[in-house]
Amino acid sequence: MTVSSPHTSRAARLIAPLARFTAPRHADLVRGMVAELESIPDAGPRRRFALGAFAAVARLSIQYVGAGAASAARRWTSVFAPVVGAHVGGSPMLPITPRQLARRHLVPFVVALVAVTGFMLALFGVRVAAQLGARGETSAAIVEAIALGLPFTMAMTVPMAVFLAVAWVFSRLGREGMLGAARRDAAALRQLLVPVLIGATTIAGLMFVSNTQLLPRANTRLAVVLSGSPARASDRTMTVGELRAAARQARRTEGAGGATRATAYEVEVQKKFAISAACIVLALAGLTITLRFPRGGAWLVAGSSVLVFAAHYAALVAGETLADRAVVSPIVAMWMANALTLVFALLLLRTRTRGFNVRGAGNEAESAAIAT
Repeated sequence: MTVSSPHTSRAARLIAPLARFTAPRHADLVRGMVAELESIPDAGPRRRFALGAFAAVARLSIQYVGAGAASAARRWTSVFAPVVGAHVGGSPMLPITPRQLARRHLVPFVVALVAVTGFMLALFGVRVAAQLGARGETSAAIVEAIALGLPFTMAMTVPMAVFLAVAWVFSRLGREGMLGAARRDAAALRQLLVPVLIGATTIAGLMFVSNTQLLPRANTRLAVVLSGSPARASDRTMTVGELRAAARQARRTEGAGGATRATAYEVEVQKKFAISAACIVLALAGLTITLRFPRGGAWLVAGSSVLVFAAHYAALVAGETLADRAVVSPIVAMWMANALTLVFALLLLRTRTRGFNVRGAGNEAESAAIAT
């Protein structure tokens, strides 16, 4: 015999409206819960069952409504994915501001710079400690020598850190789906490219000041610490002005020796400019690599870093060797690495963006891939 009470009716009236938000396949289950609730004669068990039934129906309703919202979001994304954030009749706009993009690069750049510089400085420190320790120098001299090695170490590691930061940030943007518009539209590409190039140019300017002013003075003091006596001036201890004056003086010297020394001075001048400009070139290379492989992830960052750094360094060494042998001019020798890296980046950019049209079939295919 079914026992009904005002309390049971109130519980059933609470569950019934909530049941309308559950999936249709759960309708029989909810009706069974209500019938079971009304059949319990005792108030205590009935109250406990009512609470459990209400919680179960509420959970089913939340799951059904949440699944519907997610499905709607996927349909919305699949429709508008080819022009993420676009305004009708206007240029596509990415869902990230230049300030946010610059802020995203800060932490990866600092982490990469500290890690790579620390590793290379540790290798230099081991060598210096062995050299000065064998000569009986104090710990203070060893620490000073390691600190003086920081400027020339950072001359190599800052461009590396720029590439690592750009590749890491844009690899994450690719996994988040923010590179879709940039791969198809020039306006969206500029929105990504301009803040990166501005930041890289700023770092390149700071690096040029360090390479032309701080580095020669640090090298001069380091030569004294390592040799234990006043060191002779060399191309590594001169500023740009001193290098150019020394090159002019060497050209006036008769014989092949003067021309060789002049070439060495000119190579060092161009090297200071080229290494600073490498920050800009490597930033562009990092961006174009991630545009070409937007979902590469950490493996892409690690693999491309090794390949790009090795190729860039090899080109620098080869250019310096060719200049010392008078095969090419110092300008060509020292800028060859940047030129090759820039050509590589532009080819990747052209390959990635060629053939895409915002309203063409390329977008339809990519939209279908995103939707699935």
